Amino acid sequence: MNTELFEKATRLNETLVEQFGKAAEMQMNAFRRYADVTMEQAKKVSEVRDLEGLKSLTGDQAETLKSLSEQFTADWKAWQDYFNESREQIQKVFEKAPEEVTKASPKAAK
Repeated sequence: MNTELFEKATRLNETLVEQFGKAAEMQMNAFRRYADVTMEQAKKVSEVRDLEGLKSLTGDQAETLKSLSEQFTADWKAWQDYFNESREQIQKVFEKAPEEVTKASPKAAK
């Protein structure tokens, strides 16, 4: 029984490290995307020199906001998928695998 508990704890730790790694990667990718958009927008604002440039900038802002909205939606779906996957992986850790049942049977017979 102690071996079984130790194996489950090991699998749980491995699963958590893997899932936390995925979360960190998702977060860093999102940060890069939004930082790139921010820098791009700051550059466009700094290039405005006249009223026509300002009009052009405001027109671009609508497109940028639409793009950001779509990205927020995609990121939200990716996080939902991540949470579902994490939940499933953690549940698997606590379920007895068929090979564990087979391994336990001969020991119990001795």
